[in-house]
Amino acid sequence: MLLNGITILKHNAPWGPFTRAQINEGLQRGDFTLQYLAHAPGLKEWLPLGEVLHFVDTAASLPPVPKADAVAVPPSLPPVPDRISAPPKLSREQEMAPSPPATPPILPLVEKPEPELDTASFIPRAFAFVIDCGVLFIPITLLFALGAVTIEIQGWWEQTEAESMRQEWALLDRNFHQLLLLVAVGLGWLYAAGLESSRWQATVGKQWMGVKVTDVYGERLGFLRATGRHAGKYLSALPCFLGFMIALFSSRGLTLHDRLAGTRVVRR
Repeated sequence: MLLNGITILKHNAPWGPFTRAQINEGLQRGDFTLQYLAHAPGLKEWLPLGEVLHFVDTAASLPPVPKADAVAVPPSLPPVPDRISAPPKLSREQEMAPSPPATPPILPLVEKPEPELDTASFIPRAFAFVIDCGVLFIPITLLFALGAVTIEIQGWWEQTEAESMRQEWALLDRNFHQLLLLVAVGLGWLYAAGLESSRWQATVGKQWMGVKVTDVYGERLGFLRATGRHAGKYLSALPCFLGFMIALFSSRGLTLHDRLAGTRVVRR
């Protein structure tokens, strides 16, 4: 029972219950630390996770308590009445129903203050943005250049008419703009939200510039919050990237999408 009932308190909300193996995996991934409040069946209060694990490991290593032998009733006891009211008989469904699990005590009201994070300035964030744009759009530009060279060489080799050449260029231009839109909306979302919610917590540009994305407590984002942050970038880009530029006037370097998603860009 103890090995399968450890509850973690994170941001004033219970997580779990977890098994002992899941707790070890969470500690390795950095989902929580030994200082987080936790609870296990048998405890009367929330304790730091390290103390709870010690309690669980100690309880698991104890041998089972042997069942006490029946003690003979001394003859001096008063006689038992002839008629004893029997307890009510339970139905089969009531007998087979599992006993309700032990509930942890009431959550303590812990106000977790927002820590002072070493936020990144505007300059490294701007360079990271340029690098990420290069990662996403340079391959498309090279494909466009390859297509243009192919059209020109084929037209020169086959002596293609001017009207056919214009149609080939129009098709290449249309495909290029469709690919740009696909990368900017679809691939760009998976690139930003996927990497910023991963264990690296940063895109290629942010890793290169030595910064990462966290929540207000300095912890890793989930994929949904990273998606919301990426969606907020479209608002930051209108008009004229004004939502990005307000980071210049913020003491913590917050852009509009950082404020909307409750995120921070900090130094590694």
